[in-house]
Amino acid sequence: MPRRRLRIRQETRLLGAIQIMTGLIVHCVGRLWRYLFISQVIVFKKGYLPLVVITRYAYWSSACFIFSGVFAVLTERKCSMSLMSYTIGVNIVSACVAVIGLLLLSLEFIVYSLTTQPPIWPQISGKILSEYLFLFTLLELFTACTVTHWICKAKHRR
Repeated sequence: MPRRRLRIRQETRLLGAIQIMTGLIVHCVGRLWRYLFISQVIVFKKGYLPLVVITRYAYWSSACFIFSGVFAVLTERKCSMSLMSYTIGVNIVSACVAVIGLLLLSLEFIVYSLTTQPPIWPQISGKILSEYLFLFTLLELFTACTVTHWICKAKHRR
């Protein structure tokens, strides 16, 4: 009896590479945030404490984004049912982490907009970094949902 070949879209590998790059960019933005926060406290003797730094969102989310990208690339290269299941699970976790990050960043934007003191330059640049983090987290959410949809479709195709 011939074995059924699973068909996955070739674009899955590209989306996996996008997820890996997004994870690396989020990690770098988190490191910039950390450096900015430390230099802000040293130079200005006061600091704007963002939720991104408190929760270390950039570090644990970047690891999740990179793992989901690696699994997407591996699934497109070596198509197996178990690898497809792992990829679906990791991408669902990645999408959940992205939603949590979007909520944290939205809360941070609200807190920042409610401050009554005039902002100093590290606070403005920190807000810009948070906006970049928001955009890349949104990209990861869309990418993870697309990869999950394509792999579920390929897994359940008859």
